[in-house]
Amino acid sequence: MKDELTARQRAIHLRLAGRSVQYICAALGRGKAWFCKWWGRYLQAGPEGLYDLTRANHHVAQRIPPELERAILSVRRRLQAHASPATRYSLIGATAIRAELKGLGVQPLPCERTIERVLQRNGLTAPRVRLAPLLPRQEYPGPQARASNELHEVDLVGPIYLKGSGHRYYIWVGKDAFDGAVCLRLADSRSMDEVLAFLGECWKDLGRPEQVQFDNARELAGWGPAARTLSRVIRLCLRFGVSPVFIPAGEPQFNGSVENFNGWFQEPLLQRRFRRPGDLRRELRRLQEAVSTQHVHPRLGGQTPAQHRRGLRLQKLPASFVVPTERQELAAGRVTFLRRVSVAGTVTVLSQAFRVGKRHRGLYLRLVIDTGRGWLTAYLNGRVL
Repeated sequence: MKDELTARQRAIHLRLAGRSVQYICAALGRGKAWFCKWWGRYLQAGPEGLYDLTRANHHVAQRIPPELERAILSVRRRLQAHASPATRYSLIGATAIRAELKGLGVQPLPCERTIERVLQRNGLTAPRVRLAPLLPRQEYPGPQARASNELHEVDLVGPIYLKGSGHRYYIWVGKDAFDGAVCLRLADSRSMDEVLAFLGECWKDLGRPEQVQFDNARELAGWGPAARTLSRVIRLCLRFGVSPVFIPAGEPQFNGSVENFNGWFQEPLLQRRFRRPGDLRRELRRLQEAVSTQHVHPRLGGQTPAQHRRGLRLQKLPASFVVPTERQELAAGRVTFLRRVSVAGTVTVLSQAFRVGKRHRGLYLRLVIDTGRGWLTAYLNGRVL
């Protein structure tokens, strides 16, 4: 049997290498009918098809019923087509497909790995990209989200141009790093006043978080002489009991949850050309609603953000509240700057460089300003440096 399997594998290898059927049959001492039989088996089932039927049937028996496989493929194609407003911002992965099958009352309900195998078998998945493993010298000291409103991530998308207009617009995005709920607003500029207004709208929609994470853009951290003080954005956060966190400069991957979301939604949203700001604002509301009510997440037990948040007590700002844009008195709280030590052994906070030693170069520090006591404390691997 082993020699026979080897002959079948050799025949397929030679054919894939471009050898003619006549050459293969002569080299292996087999007939054309024999080759055609195993070539057909290979085309149908791959290398597994080269085994005898007793083994091949054993593998086939493990597959799900054909009706369920067709249902999985049909749901995938419906979601992927984005043919209706209801599916315009639908996810198309195994989690979304399983949620739709569950809503249809399909029994038994396949697991996500089974759905992924069906998609892979039918050529509907891209090969998984395997990155070279990182060898970090330490664990990144950034905040972790283990519940809703523990951490919001904020980012900017733009500039965006409307059809027939040269005016620059921007989309501010706030995302809960745990449950995936989002807040989206269109802005006429990227000024600090727009940021303050957006934070107010975000906290009305999603509630006030314990921490909010930003990059180091000047409209967030300040610029010019103001970069050496705590900006109006920081002061607003502290006034409402929210601790601002700034990721390392030039490393947007540490705002990964909102960055990934921004990369996903821009294609389905901006492939439609909008003529008026009101049209784009309405579409952003549709997108926000779709993410809240359609996107299911494994960490939420297969629930959508709206379903998960339904039973929570969220500290939301009143809908009529007007967010102050003037400079606020400095409230007591904590402001965190995550910084990577430079080759020279320094870190920079609020445009001021601090020397921590070359032996720490390349490592991440957590620098915390306690505004109540006026202290700046640097932490390395959780311990005071």
